[in-house]
Amino acid sequence: MKVGDVVMYTAEDSYSKWFYGQIAVVESYTEFGSDGFAHCRVKWMHPVPYFDRHATISDFRADRFTS
Repeated sequence: MKVGDVVMYTAEDSYSKWFYGQIAVVESYTEFGSDGFAHCRVKWMHPVPYFDRHATISDFRADRFTS
């Protein structure tokens, strides 16, 4: 995964209710975060309804996405 990649949220977790299947562009990528996992910041192609707002940018572990 690298900056500029188009990715899809594919994790089946507590966030999948909102983000599963959503498409985003990687804005930043860190191979080793403080927890030892890769992380990325993404910008959603379309704002994602999340509770009482619309998420436009999110930060997740990189393994939650496929390219």
